[in-house]
Amino acid sequence: MDGVIAFDRVPSLPHESQRVADRWSTHHGGTDAFSSLVYWLAVPEVARRFQRRATGGKAEHWVNYCVSEFLTTLPVERMCSIGCGTGELERHLAGFNAFRHCDAIDLAPGALDIARRAADAASIGGIRYTCADIQKMPLDERAYDAIWFNNSLHHVRDLEGVCDRVAAALRPDGVVFVNEYVGADRFDFPIHQKNAIRAAFALVPERYRRSFLRPGRAVQAAPLIPNPRDVKEADPSESVRSSEILKVLEERFDIVAHHKTGGTLLQFLLHGIAGNFRSEDPDSIAVLEMLFQIEDTLIDTGALPSDFVLVVARPR
Repeated sequence: MDGVIAFDRVPSLPHESQRVADRWSTHHGGTDAFSSLVYWLAVPEVARRFQRRATGGKAEHWVNYCVSEFLTTLPVERMCSIGCGTGELERHLAGFNAFRHCDAIDLAPGALDIARRAADAASIGGIRYTCADIQKMPLDERAYDAIWFNNSLHHVRDLEGVCDRVAAALRPDGVVFVNEYVGADRFDFPIHQKNAIRAAFALVPERYRRSFLRPGRAVQAAPLIPNPRDVKEADPSESVRSSEILKVLEERFDIVAHHKTGGTLLQFLLHGIAGNFRSEDPDSIAVLEMLFQIEDTLIDTGALPSDFVLVVARPR
């Protein structure tokens, strides 16, 4: 197989973009911030529940579902992964022989270094890694059979411009896959959602509220719901226009699948205490199942929206 093509670094970035690039060069899957001790989706039972909702129970993983349901002939000639990070998605797709060529784009050179090394180690060819800001980078028109956003579109301020270029870059029978956070901008949740998170958290027994973020594993008294000002300070791109993603997609694409994957309560209800929920402790899993039921009921009855979704769409 051809070797993985090296990427070029962005020669000059505005200050805000440079801050984003620096953050995501060191803040990514595999780091402590995304460990099963503190991060909701790293808990195996939570991840399995997410996949069930993402696929309607049809597959073990959302990528498997997308490939089997919406890509009829493999490998496709050309794919694009926007905001590829450390390259987990492209490596997963390569396991299906899903593409001949894949363009993988990210702003963070540190994450791309990891992606390139991992693809090389797995002898995966056909991937071109490019370090660039997708809000500035042109895409070849009618070039791609599939374009993927895996928790990256919520970091895009210019949703309209990026989605317009994505629509133009897809072949007529192409498809865009969007696995995304679409909740409140900068996690500035409405009061009724905050109250629901706090009420569900209060049902968690104290022994399962030991913090993995604080020295000595002190008991966490309340869920760690972020302050929007702190979110913006830490990462100017975080959830910058996340609440508008669905609207922008619906204006530009034909939606062929829309699965509500949850996270409305669990994302921050479990933050910092996720490591208390372990398969070897059946009582902790029973508590987790209770929390699943609460969130599922609120989402499925329309009392609260789903903050995370899987959307599959085609160009008009």
